[in-house]
Amino acid sequence: MTFSRERIFPTEERQQILKGWLRTIFLEDWMTKLIALFITLVIWYGVTGRRAPTTVRMRSVHLSFRVPSDTEISNEPVDEVEITVTGDKTRLDRLNPRDLSVVVDLSGYKTGDLVVQLRPETVNLELPTGVRLEEIEPNKIALRLETRIEKTVEVRPVFSNQPPEGYELYSTIVTPTRVRVRGAASHVEALDRISTEKINLENLTGDTIMRQVTVDLLDPKVTVLDAVVDVALKIGEQREEKSFAGVAVRETNGARALPETATVTLYGARSALEQIRPEDLLIQLTIEQDGSITPNLVLPSEMAGKVETRSIKPAGFSIAK
Repeated sequence: MTFSRERIFPTEERQQILKGWLRTIFLEDWMTKLIALFITLVIWYGVTGRRAPTTVRMRSVHLSFRVPSDTEISNEPVDEVEITVTGDKTRLDRLNPRDLSVVVDLSGYKTGDLVVQLRPETVNLELPTGVRLEEIEPNKIALRLETRIEKTVEVRPVFSNQPPEGYELYSTIVTPTRVRVRGAASHVEALDRISTEKINLENLTGDTIMRQVTVDLLDPKVTVLDAVVDVALKIGEQREEKSFAGVAVRETNGARALPETATVTLYGARSALEQIRPEDLLIQLTIEQDGSITPNLVLPSEMAGKVETRSIKPAGFSIAK
């Protein structure tokens, strides 16, 4: 048994139903529906627009080089580049140039002067999925690749300020006296010594050992392998010169010396020099195998290491016969 549409819904009735639907769709609450349509179009445009490929240029992107373990870059190439990237706008908006690093692999290059091409296919740059590198500026970098070498160099202590008034620095001992450095051959070979960081002498009035003093090297192409040293400082009373006349002169075997007295100039701390009298000193003459005569000053035992002889006058002596 079959039923026709006409029997279920008469033609006029169907027309009335259709008109009601159309009225509901297009005329009732038309303002609300228009606003909803506008919002839908805005969202659609925003989504499809942000998904469309976008090209962006980024400045100040870090540039670094991966070199073989036995080589060094000895010149100063640029360390920042400008890149052009293409991709989804949403992902591009999240990129920060300071978080990116363009890496150039130099493992296939020989030592010498080089011109390295920077192209998307020759560098390494980590980018989000859907973002690709299009261009790098500058696209050529001049490099000098040298052999890495090591050697030991002398360490020289450097000081700031002066000891308090009335005191002075007598001497220094650096331990170790030499340290190892490593770097590009031309830079390392040019070094014969390096300095410590500045040691402050202010308020020091006695012997002091400065521990773990940093070795200070300004050349970024050279690395100090032994980065710290100890520096022993000998500090004491300020020294001066003082002359003593009428010092006795004797020949070691008892022979009479001519002249029989001489003038001696000593150098040392004032307090030590003030304790010495001319009669405390003695000049002994030694006759060498070639017949020459050598004068030697004999100091009191308690002055050993505290004062030193600057001069003995007259310079020439003889032995009376």
